[in-house]
Amino acid sequence: MDYAFAVRWLKAFRHSPEAVCALYADDFLFEDPILDQFQITDKPDLHRLFAPYANKDRENGIGVHNFRIRGYEGDRRSGLIRWEWSPEDAAIFLGLDVTGKVFWTQGHTFHQYDEQGRITRESSWWDVTQVLRGIGTPGVEKALTPTDATVAA
Repeated sequence: MDYAFAVRWLKAFRHSPEAVCALYADDFLFEDPILDQFQITDKPDLHRLFAPYANKDRENGIGVHNFRIRGYEGDRRSGLIRWEWSPEDAAIFLGLDVTGKVFWTQGHTFHQYDEQGRITRESSWWDVTQVLRGIGTPGVEKALTPTDATVAA
């Protein structure tokens, strides 16, 4: 696939879970280890996972989810999509109260594609600590770089 497919894939999340699920082959494997989602192979389960991202109601606490592509590398058989995500008007995320908090994260998703260009395998990884820092979770500090550690010592 290509950059245009990656853009289409991310835009589909804002449109509807049906639009996203249509990009997957009937025989697929989805994994998001950060959210403890392993070996999802059923489209109704995938639909349930993706449904919140298409929310357009700013009052219900689910939030309006914004994705931005940062890059794509790959070919017609597989690719790596780098992306950013941020919600607006979310009340709860990862079981934490995020009402009124502005936060975002970045991640990457690896895809494999079939001959028709549909996703057969997906593995997504993203930085949950960036979210936790953004919402002000106590004890989650920015990691020190070697230069910072030297200065602090």
